[in-house]
Amino acid sequence: MTVRKRLTLAEFDFIRPHLERQKEQNIEHIRRVLVDGVKQRDIAAELQITVQGVSAMVARAWRTHVEFGSRPEGWRAVNVALPDNVADVVEEMADIARRRMLK
Repeated sequence: MTVRKRLTLAEFDFIRPHLERQKEQNIEHIRRVLVDGVKQRDIAAELQITVQGVSAMVARAWRTHVEFGSRPEGWRAVNVALPDNVADVVEEMADIARRRMLK
């Protein structure tokens, strides 16, 4: 029996910025699998791709959750639209803070 990996919407929203290499449509399908519990074979049928293709997308998102998905005590997730140059600065600040926390 396989254990189905699930995330809360808040957990998924937290890793969403780290999925930027995925197409927005694929991110939505990954969310449907991990948050809503839709079966991968149903998504595969909708997209007319193999179950293995869907599984690979979900696996990448799950690895992202394992790597980035937990928030340290006192941290919060913020989702805002910013100009590219400002977003780059904010992402760099987040990376620095994360590295400092891990030391």
